[in-house]
Amino acid sequence: MIYSIIPEEVIFSDMQNENNSVDEYKEIEYKGYLLQVSLEKDNGFKIQRIISTDPYAYLNSEIQPGNIIYGNII
Repeated sequence: MIYSIIPEEVIFSDMQNENNSVDEYKEIEYKGYLLQVSLEKDNGFKIQRIISTDPYAYLNSEIQPGNIIYGNII
């Protein structure tokens, strides 16, 4: 078991997913918040991480990690 603040995707980046490629993350600004997202197969973006010093950003259920956002964001 690994206890770390570094995401497991980064630690195990040499392992490949089912598409034989490593997930690529992008940082976007969405509704005034900086988010780290990855592209999903259905052209949505899965929120991986919130990058903010505002504590209220982490309470906003719309931008929680794991949520999928759609639209012309990037």
